[in-house]
Amino acid sequence: MATTEAPERIGPYRLLRRLGEGGMGVVHLGLDRDNREVAVKVLHPHVASDLKARDRLTREVETMRRVRSPRVAEVLDADLIGATPYIVTRFAPGRTLEQHVLEDGPLAAHDLIRLARGLCEAMVAVHAADVIHRDLKPANVMLVERPGGFDPLVIDFGIAHLVNATRLTQTGMFVGTPGYLAPEIIRDAGITQAADVHALAATVFFAATAQPPFGSGTFEVVCYNILEGKAKVDLAPAWLRGWLRLALSTDVGTRPTAGALLRLTRALDPSVTVFKESAATHVLTGEDGTRVLEDGTQILADGTRIQVDGTRVLNDGSKVLADGTRILADGTRVLSDGTRVVNDGTRVLDDGPGGTRGLPVNQTHSDLLTPVNYVKPARPQKPPKPQKARKAAPPPYVPPPPYQPAPFPDQRVAGYPAPVNAQPTAPPRYQPPPPAQARPYQPEPSPSGQRYRTGHPVLAAMLLAVLVAAACLLPVIVSLFAIAAALCLRVGHYLFGGLTERRQNRGSSGADPVLAVLGTPWALIKATLATLFQVPLSIMFGMCVWGLLVYGAHQNTDTAAGYAAGAFVAGLFILPGGGGARKAVTKSLSGLIRSPGAGMVATIAVGTLAFFVIMAAISTAASWAPWRPPSVAIDAIVSDLQQKGEDTVVNLIGGLVEDLMNQLGLGFITFWN
Repeated sequence: MATTEAPERIGPYRLLRRLGEGGMGVVHLGLDRDNREVAVKVLHPHVASDLKARDRLTREVETMRRVRSPRVAEVLDADLIGATPYIVTRFAPGRTLEQHVLEDGPLAAHDLIRLARGLCEAMVAVHAADVIHRDLKPANVMLVERPGGFDPLVIDFGIAHLVNATRLTQTGMFVGTPGYLAPEIIRDAGITQAADVHALAATVFFAATAQPPFGSGTFEVVCYNILEGKAKVDLAPAWLRGWLRLALSTDVGTRPTAGALLRLTRALDPSVTVFKESAATHVLTGEDGTRVLEDGTQILADGTRIQVDGTRVLNDGSKVLADGTRILADGTRVLSDGTRVVNDGTRVLDDGPGGTRGLPVNQTHSDLLTPVNYVKPARPQKPPKPQKARKAAPPPYVPPPPYQPAPFPDQRVAGYPAPVNAQPTAPPRYQPPPPAQARPYQPEPSPSGQRYRTGHPVLAAMLLAVLVAAACLLPVIVSLFAIAAALCLRVGHYLFGGLTERRQNRGSSGADPVLAVLGTPWALIKATLATLFQVPLSIMFGMCVWGLLVYGAHQNTDTAAGYAAGAFVAGLFILPGGGGARKAVTKSLSGLIRSPGAGMVATIAVGTLAFFVIMAAISTAASWAPWRPPSVAIDAIVSDLQQKGEDTVVNLIGGLVEDLMNQLGLGFITFWN
């Protein structure tokens, strides 16, 4: 994971040190204007450009502002639309519950009850605001030291969910920490506030044992244990096991609310350690007289027992299942519509005082099949005329590998294979489609669509070669064109490069075109200054080439000057300071060439043009229009300087520039003469 460099300041806050880092951003310790310590959460630069990440941060701020509780971190300030989004919360000095337990071991009984009571109070406040935290875990609980122990403080509402809001998960996907997820989240069922109760109990279990509640191992193993309710409750203290079993129930309906769990938490007594591991021993007693056994069974004040699966056992021995079916003491089932089902399968309908006795029910479940729609036979139709055979028959269809279903329904997790120990049912036999409907074989797309971008540097080099060779043929005209082109390319780089950087930091905005127009003058000023620096440097580079050709290769003045003009044009792009122009050319080519075929055609065309222009530059003398040949100009200037007694190299160069500017009608630029 890429780290984020901590700036010294962000907004009005001065950052001191890093407190923690996650996939979304970094949390810093900062000071506000009054030198009070605050926690500043800053998004990573690569995350801040994602609009979904900004929406998540906005949702976190809105959610935390809805909740009012001393057990929940309070939002003090936020900037969600700037280049670097951040939120500021109350700083809680201390360690997270995860750090405390891993470093110092499990909490003592007194601290454990205080933690459970504090977390229940936090969830009561969160749920009262119609919010579901969805990611309650030891890493998101701060332990604030108070007189007599530690008080929990719940943080990080980044994936919190409003009860009536639109769901943010997609089919087969979920968000959260796997070891502390509720079963209904893994099943992709409706998320309710009961999911936070399940995560709360898992967090308390970790604080009591220093171990994850559903074990460690692969992702599939942990999810399987959660779905099957195989929490390691036996590792927890005896006085806490019944409380944990009740809150970790896989059935959402039997899981208590945060308020009910808070009342049961107040009844916890660590001194009671003589309870036996049996369903006949109560471990918790609520204020309304309800007793909770260690296996999760609830005994109401009137003696009714509510089992973990939702079944009610009445005092007369009958049972009421979760779907409303009542089972009498003799085994007779009374359905919700009043129909009685005797042990032999006979149904007694409730349509009168004596009832109507029906026939025994066939237990083969054949009545569950889709009914057959019998219709009259259709009139025989004439067989279709035979079609002409195609020229090329499609290749034979290869059936895909057999489908491997999940070991239990609706428990698929995107990106993860099914558990190894699953026993899938036999898949149906594959029936190939008729030949007329078979599609012709289509090969996999070639990755050349991604390779063609590597030809851009080659194409840019060919364009530069064309420009340099043209400068050797028409030194004056092409050199002036190259200066103007380098200036325009720099303007584009400064203008649109800054726009791209802003979009990467804060996303697209409707004000981008206005900012581009307003930034044009400043980009033009910067490009002009850079060009004024680059032109003299390129002139010196060209003069070096001219001197090597004249004194080293013994070429005449005009021929060497033509090649020196080409070196001058090349220096505008390859010497230090030409990076802006080169980047602008690369981005322009990337935007213009959108396919491998277009890249190949452009490379061949420009390469061919470069070959002919270079051959013409080698075999043809340069044309210095609208200026006169340099040899003529040098002889005239040297003769004039000798008459004045000022025949120095500096005066010669100044005279050549002045003569060129006068020929172009730009003599006012030579202010030094």
